Amino acid sequence: MMKAIKDVCSRTETPNGQIVVGASVLLLGLAHFGKDSGLMNFSVGPVSVGTVAGTVGVIVGSCILINRFM
Repeated sequence: MMKAIKDVCSRTETPNGQIVVGASVLLLGLAHFGKDSGLMNFSVGPVSVGTVAGTVGVIVGSCILINRFM
């Protein structure tokens, strides 16, 4: 189980992973302050940008806490 978690968390350290994380955090911040102009509701197929950004936020936040306390 920990190996799988570490594998997922290590993907955030790649150049593409850092771009995804940075963009997701930026979008979540803009949405929080009402500056996203509906971008979070934009959908690509069945998945919305907001869902992707929220998922990335949960994964990265979990990785940070897991690495800190375990």
